[in-house]
Amino acid sequence: MRKELVFSILLVVAMIFWGSSWASSKVLTSYTSADVITFWRFFFALMASIPLVIILRIPIRINGNALKYLFLASIANCVYSIMFFIGINYGAAGKGGVLVTTLTPVFVYLLTYFVHKLQGNPKNMRGNEVLGLTLGILAGICLLDLGNLSVLFSKSNVFFVLCALDWAVLTLICQRVRIHPIAINFYITLFSVLLSSPIFFFEPAMLDIFSFDMHFWIMLCVIAVLSTAIGTSIFYMGVAQIGAEKASSYQLLVPLIALITSYFILGEIPSLLTLVGGGIAIFAIYLINIYKGVKNQ
Repeated sequence: MRKELVFSILLVVAMIFWGSSWASSKVLTSYTSADVITFWRFFFALMASIPLVIILRIPIRINGNALKYLFLASIANCVYSIMFFIGINYGAAGKGGVLVTTLTPVFVYLLTYFVHKLQGNPKNMRGNEVLGLTLGILAGICLLDLGNLSVLFSKSNVFFVLCALDWAVLTLICQRVRIHPIAINFYITLFSVLLSSPIFFFEPAMLDIFSFDMHFWIMLCVIAVLSTAIGTSIFYMGVAQIGAEKASSYQLLVPLIALITSYFILGEIPSLLTLVGGGIAIFAIYLINIYKGVKNQ
């Protein structure tokens, strides 16, 4: 019971790190370009991950099959990061945090469903899943503001939706890798550093970050060290200790924290549609991913 309480507290902390990364990233885009931030985010996340792997004695041996999927996941991770910073540069961090984190589970479910169907093994939808998907579509209408064409096709909406789809693909790729989850995070970060390193040859402003003020470095620490390295590791350890269903339920805190931190750090006031859509989306995720797990226990 004490171990479960400890990991429950740690998971809340991890979700705070994840949620606050949206506002922090918005601050970073005011200093430099998306490609520069992408590389240094991966680099410092890797530097923070190495001690974690050593201290926790995580086995990092991989075979050729795992290497193939990890490389594909790293490509998706790099693409996601570039689109993430471009989207957040044009749009509100709070709205982006709600939109991406709530649409991703819906995309994961839909992609899984269609893959099973293409393989001739269609998955039967439960009643709660059908309701969840219906509510997810309704939430998307609110979050994307489909009644306003100028907002619907704005750069931020386009990039945020692509981010959610990209992260869903990355999630499905990672499910095929049979190594320790923290090792997956370590290798994806390592390969992402290598894949994004050619930026040094094309971007003359790569070293400008060392002249930026402390505010920049605090925000970079939040997204690279606290969110990517520590927050993700805590989540994976929580999955191992208290189970995937319980650990996953804590992710419902991320959209709320993204809105709260965006308000305090950036002064963003969420629109009524964002609040309504976010609330509906959170309930939809519960019905699709968590309710069935609770019922099957």
